[in-house]
Amino acid sequence: MSRPAIAASFAPLLLLLAPARLPDPVTAEARDTAQKAIRWLLDAQNGDGSWGDNPGTAGQVGNTAIAVLALLTHGNTTSRGPHCHAVRRGIDWIGKRTRNYGQSSQLDRATLLQSKLGPNADLYLVALLYTQAANLNLEAFEDQRMHDELRAMVRRIASLQKPNGEWETSYEPMLTTIAAWQALKQAHAIGVHTDQASADKVVRYLREDCLEKATGVFRENNWGRAERFVTQAGGIRVLIGESLGKEPDVQRAIAVIDKMHFDQDVGGATGGEEFLGALYATQALLLERDRVYASWYERICKALKKSQNRDGSWVGHHCITGRVFCTACAIMTLLTPDKLLPLVER
Repeated sequence: MSRPAIAASFAPLLLLLAPARLPDPVTAEARDTAQKAIRWLLDAQNGDGSWGDNPGTAGQVGNTAIAVLALLTHGNTTSRGPHCHAVRRGIDWIGKRTRNYGQSSQLDRATLLQSKLGPNADLYLVALLYTQAANLNLEAFEDQRMHDELRAMVRRIASLQKPNGEWETSYEPMLTTIAAWQALKQAHAIGVHTDQASADKVVRYLREDCLEKATGVFRENNWGRAERFVTQAGGIRVLIGESLGKEPDVQRAIAVIDKMHFDQDVGGATGGEEFLGALYATQALLLERDRVYASWYERICKALKKSQNRDGSWVGHHCITGRVFCTACAIMTLLTPDKLLPLVER
């Protein structure tokens, strides 16, 4: 058999053996930007393992949870990675706060995150952290404790869903709802289920009460039905996450965010809400992996680099001003294509 004939005969087999298309990688520039921010985040950790709003401030559950999530996104666990000790200390500090968590427990009180994302913002964030850190612990009993506490948290989060599908009233209702939805969805993925809350209700709320089908714009009553980036980002995060990205109304919503800038809502002044919105938008568009994702990821990386402080951090200029929250969200956004955490999956 001739060499061309042999090659032709193996062509179908080679197609079967060919690896699936890999995700677009994190660019070298984005990785350098994230690395500088990680160094700042490590320096901002308190001696007891916690993080507050800013370096030197008292530890809070919400800020500590999202800081640890950022380090997990970088590839660290409680026992491996260059910053495993920081992860371990952060989770140990949180564990002391969540020990024997019950239905009526409240983790933090009157924090900046709670004032903007609702009185249970810390609960949503720590539950999300536990869904990503479960099964990474050194001892089986630690994993069991984390699962047990997560079950109690899931019951509490589920009980807060309103009949119309959204979550508790807050300054940023859309972001609050998306944070609760993501915590429950990720909990379900590791086997912590609940019948008290409904993803279908969240979808109905977003598509029927918020999404303007003709234009693809998400509008909230709380903000006078204005067109806003953070609202748009939160909306597409859920609908794409619920495998509705190819629906015509969701496609229109994606086209809208493709024309948006993450700092447009307050005239170029970014707060923690915008950084969280950037993270949600990047996660959502990565799932679709089309031309919109490619253009969005390039733009958000450039925007984040441009707005980064010289010390590696980001600061909020309104609302959620804490540097820890803004920096952690930015790190996770930049490193989203690595897909090291399941939270970027559906």
